[in-house]
Amino acid sequence: MFFKNKNLVRIGKVEKELELSKRFGDLKWRWRRRLFKHLYLQTGSMFNSHIMITGGSGTGKSNMCKQLLRQLAGLGCNFVVLDPHSEYVESAKEFGAEIYDGRINCINIFDFDGLSEKEQVAEITSMFRRIFRLGEVQAYTLHKCISYTCNICAQRGRTPTMHDLIYTIKVFLKHAGKTEANTLESLEKRLSVIAGDSYAKGVNIASVMKGRSIFSLASLHTAEAQAVYMEGMLKRIYTSLLSNGKPNRSKFYIVIDEAEKLQNSEVVARLVAEGRKYGVGIVAISQRAKALDKEIRSNAATIIAFAQREPEEQSYVANLIAGGNEYNRFLEVRKALRELGRGQALVQSASSRNPKIVSCARFEAISRDPSYRIIRLAERAISEHELSGVLMHEGFAREDVLDALRTLEGKGVLKQHFVNECKYKGRWYMTMPRNSAEHDIMVNLISRHLDEIGIRNVIYNKAYGPDVIAFAEGRRIAVEYETGMKDADSTAKMLEERHKAYSKVIVVGRNCVST
Repeated sequence: MFFKNKNLVRIGKVEKELELSKRFGDLKWRWRRRLFKHLYLQTGSMFNSHIMITGGSGTGKSNMCKQLLRQLAGLGCNFVVLDPHSEYVESAKEFGAEIYDGRINCINIFDFDGLSEKEQVAEITSMFRRIFRLGEVQAYTLHKCISYTCNICAQRGRTPTMHDLIYTIKVFLKHAGKTEANTLESLEKRLSVIAGDSYAKGVNIASVMKGRSIFSLASLHTAEAQAVYMEGMLKRIYTSLLSNGKPNRSKFYIVIDEAEKLQNSEVVARLVAEGRKYGVGIVAISQRAKALDKEIRSNAATIIAFAQREPEEQSYVANLIAGGNEYNRFLEVRKALRELGRGQALVQSASSRNPKIVSCARFEAISRDPSYRIIRLAERAISEHELSGVLMHEGFAREDVLDALRTLEGKGVLKQHFVNECKYKGRWYMTMPRNSAEHDIMVNLISRHLDEIGIRNVIYNKAYGPDVIAFAEGRRIAVEYETGMKDADSTAKMLEERHKAYSKVIVVGRNCVST
């Protein structure tokens, strides 16, 4: 009995259970009240632990998932959460989980073992076609570009990246006819959003699977970029499972929020179908059950359905939970689904024949993790004073803020530079600067200073352009910050190029300003 209990996860308090009962000679399905009873789910590598959570916005899906994660962490289970809206990041400390940012910690969709070049080209093309809803002509053109990219990179002995693919499309574009050029321009525009930053760090999938991780994908901005990242992560996990070849003794859970983004995904189907033998459980969360992959709907051992107002979706979920052709049973489930309050859910699990109405406790985090907020606030240079002030105003404890700063600096996600200039004197932070911390923080401060004196400007900070472009008196002015690390010939060549494109060039150095 002790062994069994240590694998139990509590869902909530049972309020009612659907039973077949006879009243006045009439045999019908009716809801019966239950007192002092709680609903538990069994975990462990020998059980099918796939869970489907569905319901309208604001009905309690995320709250339920946080309760599950807290208990799974308490049981020693590892998990990875794919979080499109960063709903779980502040609770990372509660779960003992590591936070990864999708913009900083990249997934290379070309970097998968076990596939030939031909298979890889076909699979990546198929994924892009499905996620971006490409037509026949676009898919054919993309297939050519991917095939050429993989072939060239193989000859050079390295793995392709999305930047290589975008470059190939640009090369094809230079030699294309009018019709093909339109297709290539469309592909370049749509795929550029998932190219990622050149300074992004890779993800060590082995360490991810040995711990608890939350991947915040809000910084990827588009649904397509998030879907590509999610699918790439799941492929890496699946490949790792195959290479290991042994089932996990303890359960590993994959939580996919907005799982409808991966509809008809082959890797999701494989993980759901084969996950149990590897000790993997999928928790799929979606507002629309019909939009989920068919394998998830078919193989979920537990369905947790919160209130649903849309009639067609309501009927579908009710039929899924009722699980039969008894019309009275279906009507009772659909009526209950329509009348659920916030935090109440209909639960159908493999261990129980009849659905139950369960009340879920509200998740209250004992401590919040400020790491994600620091990463977001420091996308542009921010002073230590400003950073602490904002986070403490948002309710974070000073000790937690300092711990998070040290941790992020230790990982190399956050960089700092001490500025000596009077107005901006102090320690400044920035998330993953593409150049040195000094250079990018000072570029941000130049832009801030121009804003303060009323000069419109944009930070460009690219290898083939100035650090800042300012607009004054109808002129475009290039502003460069020099750390003194560049040799004189390179600086002179850079200035010559800038003078060709801009009416004025201003160079700011550690000890001087020149024009």
